[in-house]
Amino acid sequence: MNNFLMVTASPRYTDSHSRMLSDRFAALVRGRYPEAILVDRDLVADPPPMLTNEMIHGFFRKPGLDQKQVTASLTVSDRYTYELLSADCVVIATPMYNFNVPATLKAWIDLVVRSGLTFEKVSDGQLRGLCKGKKAIVLCSMGGWFAKKQINLVEPYLRLVGDFIGLEEVEFVYIEGTATATFDQEKALLAAEVQMQKFIEDGVPTT
Repeated sequence: MNNFLMVTASPRYTDSHSRMLSDRFAALVRGRYPEAILVDRDLVADPPPMLTNEMIHGFFRKPGLDQKQVTASLTVSDRYTYELLSADCVVIATPMYNFNVPATLKAWIDLVVRSGLTFEKVSDGQLRGLCKGKKAIVLCSMGGWFAKKQINLVEPYLRLVGDFIGLEEVEFVYIEGTATATFDQEKALLAAEVQMQKFIEDGVPTT
């Protein structure tokens, strides 16, 4: 069985190109893996909370606060982290906003990068990711032609996070120039679909 975690971050629903990519990816998965489980984590329909003092105490098991409040504060983070750890493949559909990911996606990352769950300390100053055997694909839309430029902070940031938690592979599929006069939506989506199809056909590891 292949388990896919579909994380979507665009605040738009109508005319969202990253959501169009996510929808096409899901359709391709269902065609290739009819029994696959696709978990939909929409960060706009159900926004993640920002980090709190109680959460940080809970992450690092610090004493000094009311433990009931600490435990309650970790409810959403625990659910998100379980979804991530249960997935064979993580699919992140996001626009580029102000050169990086939207705040909701950053908030989700803050809640799933967890000591002892998605990474661990192996010695003083040495850390190891615990998400081995998992793949990720990022479906990113951009208003301009920014994917290969230094102002694209989406890719280096998400690659760093993926490497930190031990993901085996992080692939990027872009749809660019969505705000330009010459943008051909269907042509761009078809080109992205070819990349997504190859990613799926190359196989998704099962954990």
